[in-house]
Amino acid sequence: MTGLTTETIEGRLIAQRKVLARLVALAGSDELRAWLDERSVMQDNQEDPGAVPAPGVGIEVALAEEIRCIRDEADRFGGGIAPGR
Repeated sequence: MTGLTTETIEGRLIAQRKVLARLVALAGSDELRAWLDERSVMQDNQEDPGAVPAPGVGIEVALAEEIRCIRDEADRFGGGIAPGR
């Protein structure tokens, strides 16, 4: 799979997000919802909001953002994974 364009890679990632979101929505598990909620916010454990981020923090931010996007997309699929479902 060499020579893929940026657009092709982005399109594939979006498709994967949509499939994952649909699977999450169909699962409808409170435990899964709690897991996604926990991981959709990056925990940097820094007390100083002006502190310089540690190396690699960009990946953690992107990871939390992607989990949040999957969770939110799942919520849009017919009620998603609302707690108590």
